[in-house]
Amino acid sequence: MSNSLRRLVLMVVGSCAVSALGACTSGTAATQPTESLSVRELNIVDEHGQARLRMGAPLPDPKGLKRAATAVGIQFMDPSGQEIGGLAMIDSLDFRGLCFDSKEGYEAICMSLMKEQPNITLRHDWKERIIIGVENGVASVVLNDAQGNPHLRLEVDKDGKTRVEGVGK
Repeated sequence: MSNSLRRLVLMVVGSCAVSALGACTSGTAATQPTESLSVRELNIVDEHGQARLRMGAPLPDPKGLKRAATAVGIQFMDPSGQEIGGLAMIDSLDFRGLCFDSKEGYEAICMSLMKEQPNITLRHDWKERIIIGVENGVASVVLNDAQGNPHLRLEVDKDGKTRVEGVGK
């Protein structure tokens, strides 16, 4: 191959290489959205590589605990990877909820829709303490003692009738 032909080939190959590198590093290539992505689990990790947010179908069990039913949704995790809350759907229970967990692993506060009945539950030491909800058209607030036993119930039915009941000892 002559020197002039060799220079021409090198120029063409070099131009192609530069063009290819430019296409890989251009701003438009990185900003083009992917139309569809199908995965069973997606983990968002912190600067240490620890998963802090997980989307999954199904969601794995929290560390050291077993879920009573299969859930799909989003888990929130602390720096050690322990679940501290989530946004979940449990099809077998017709449940959709946003819950935040205590360090012990129970749902300390949960806002949910279960079988089309809205509910907010506050727990302490694994026991339900305050329950606010609507069930079969009856709005209620129930206050429980530290053992989870009801002591006061306030209700308003769908016709506007009110009831206050002291149910404790």
